[in-house]
Amino acid sequence: MTAAVSAYAPYGQQFGQFAQPYGQPASPGFAGGVSVGQRLRRMLLELKPLEQKQMEAQSLVQQCPAQQVGDCMRAILEQPVQLPWMHTLGVQILTELLRLFPQIVAGQFQKAYIPQLFPDSADVDLAAAFLHSLLRTKEAMGQSCQEEGGKFQRLLLKKTQLADLRKVPACSARAWMVQIWRDVTSARPRAELLVECCARYLADPNDSPMAKIPCLEILKQEFSMRGPAEAEPWLLSTLFEQVCRDPANHSADLQQLLWFLDRPPSVHAVRALLAGLAQEKGRLATLWACLCLWAPQPPPDALRSNWPAESPPIHVLLRAMLVAYSQLPDSKLLCRTCLLSVAAIATGQGQIAQAQPALLLMLHKEGPVLPADVWMPLAPLLDHLASPQAAELAHRLRAAAGFASAPPRVGQPPMYAAAPQEFHSHQPPHQMAFAHQMPQMPQMPQAPQLPQASQLPPAPSSTAFLPLPAESSLVVVNDHPKVGLQNTNNTCYMNSFIQALFLTDAFIWRIFSFQLQLKPNASKIDKEDFEFGKKVVDLLQHQFAKMALTKHKHTDIWDILQAFPDAYRSGEQQDVTETIRFVFDKLGGSDQPLIREVFAGNLQEKLQCKVCGTVKEREETFMDLVLSVPTEQQVTASGVVPTTQMLLNERLKFEELDDDCLVTCERCQEKRKMGKWCEIVSPPAHLCICLNRFTFNMEKMDFTKEKTPIKVDEGLRIGAYEYELYHVILHTGKDASSGHYYAIGRRSEPVPSGDNNWYTMDDSQLKPADLGLLAGRPSEKLKDDNPYVLFFRCKQAPRTPEFRVPKSMKDFVKKEDKKQD
Repeated sequence: MTAAVSAYAPYGQQFGQFAQPYGQPASPGFAGGVSVGQRLRRMLLELKPLEQKQMEAQSLVQQCPAQQVGDCMRAILEQPVQLPWMHTLGVQILTELLRLFPQIVAGQFQKAYIPQLFPDSADVDLAAAFLHSLLRTKEAMGQSCQEEGGKFQRLLLKKTQLADLRKVPACSARAWMVQIWRDVTSARPRAELLVECCARYLADPNDSPMAKIPCLEILKQEFSMRGPAEAEPWLLSTLFEQVCRDPANHSADLQQLLWFLDRPPSVHAVRALLAGLAQEKGRLATLWACLCLWAPQPPPDALRSNWPAESPPIHVLLRAMLVAYSQLPDSKLLCRTCLLSVAAIATGQGQIAQAQPALLLMLHKEGPVLPADVWMPLAPLLDHLASPQAAELAHRLRAAAGFASAPPRVGQPPMYAAAPQEFHSHQPPHQMAFAHQMPQMPQMPQAPQLPQASQLPPAPSSTAFLPLPAESSLVVVNDHPKVGLQNTNNTCYMNSFIQALFLTDAFIWRIFSFQLQLKPNASKIDKEDFEFGKKVVDLLQHQFAKMALTKHKHTDIWDILQAFPDAYRSGEQQDVTETIRFVFDKLGGSDQPLIREVFAGNLQEKLQCKVCGTVKEREETFMDLVLSVPTEQQVTASGVVPTTQMLLNERLKFEELDDDCLVTCERCQEKRKMGKWCEIVSPPAHLCICLNRFTFNMEKMDFTKEKTPIKVDEGLRIGAYEYELYHVILHTGKDASSGHYYAIGRRSEPVPSGDNNWYTMDDSQLKPADLGLLAGRPSEKLKDDNPYVLFFRCKQAPRTPEFRVPKSMKDFVKKEDKKQD
């Protein structure tokens, strides 16, 4: 096809006979008063060699006066008979007239002439090139080409015997029509039809990549006209729509749309667009399989791209899709199907197969944290791929599962927690049975039954709490930390923790309507704890009211200290983690809804027999998660500063117990060697992590402090869930028996003011924070300032309603303020 090529060539090169310099037009009448138009009519009908006719036509056009241009055009376009050679010569004459008299030709050309330009068996490229140039000239003169554009579109539909412009097959006329749309905006159809046509033509596997460049340029213009919030969903929906329209017959050229983006596709946008497909069984797996068959393409030279990632856009899109898939309830089978499809494609030949190992490795490194029983079925396939990426991935999978070489005889446990269906359901997820032997050849699992769109996370978790009545409460606008707490006789440990609770929106919203319940069949001790717990609830309510409504820059926790046990009033430094557990316990722990809905999660400790594969589970509820901290010597030797994500992974990883730690297997009825690991089966809405920096030194018979530098990740992953850091309690001091606590933090959820800065809360002093302390490379001066307790909020958790304080608290706060005046 020459249409796409001729569009970029100067017209003098296309029609060389008439590209020569021309002289001044002759007088209006010549040759006995016969006009140029008449001579052209006669010349076209004379029996002369074509070369002679071309030379004569050139001479006539060179001498044509301006007032006879219209007659010349009619002489060519109104010929009753259009032989192929006659049509070619006529269009060449029209092209030369347009070059010599652009305004006259553009002004006198009528839309009724367009069918005459395209008779049957004519040179479509030649005629379309003239029309393209004509319409560009007309639009440059300030005239609309809407009628001519519409006429050409209707003519194309008539010749293809179709009623829908989107269904016009690939041909020279269609390619020229798109070029006209690109260069002559007034000739375009309505915007919706324009986009649908360009997207459909881009998806056409029967058209050449060069002919699709105008489609891409038009779609990029449409993309640029949309705002940042609208542009990405529009682009992704355009791509997904074309693939889903015809999964078996579409072009991988659709991936060129992704080069328009200046950032990787967001998981939120992908998940929202795929919600409708999730209602139909197998559609998500089909869409994934289609995109996996696209070999990555570089952007065309005509398309400038600011793509920021190293991986090709199609691979980054697949990564976002896998993250979205992993966030579906019961998504393990779907994710396994997707990964196996990539591995199966990699066993083939050609460019597409060669790209798959790199894709799999990228998905494992940067994709969602999936259980090992999702990844491990890939291991036999990876062993047959002659690829360094496949070998590295196979090594990673087996190393993470506790095996350095060949797969074991029994299935291995997940590397991380399986994603729970909701935050506060403490029922363990369904455990899929492991195969006792890996298959020789991969078998694609059937597509899973996917949930309805309304079930897609993030879903609001159920709550036992209701907002305070508007008539009896005041709205408090949450903002950045603005109230300090006085240090009353070494109470920095309590101040830092109270600040953490006050910055946890979900906690302070619930506590004002929380009523502690007495346990059934309560013992005397239970009743004593219940009475003290009610007092703690009341004290925290009044404390948070002071911090929310006070007019002063700081307040105190005197009332709390007076009610707590003697150890908290003695003036001795207390461990903040023990204080956290004490307060959580007095608030009912995970047995009552306040702590259960905010800080409680469930984990399972698992033992697996290395002989028969039987797994023994022990489940427990946690309100804080303790992570071991390596020694400074270990970190120095490794040369790697550990991160909180690395410490969490270490806490959950699979390991083989030593030979002297044999455990009786319930199935074998003998002591066996065991594998051990932990799964978080129900992550909490807010995660409290304690870094275990204080260890007991047997030689000194005292606790010592590990000052190991730790890089505190701003984000953390548990299964498919993402957590965001919002508060850090630090301990500064040379040893475990002395020192000081202070905090760095911000509100757990965005504030109306938009302030996203971090603040240092050092008792009564508040100031902007230096986050360098959390980067894992403190200066020598700050070597003793170490992150100790971390608070994270799950990003998929529902937003907290507006914060209200009972009106009765207002008078209390006024009285407290007067004490400070």
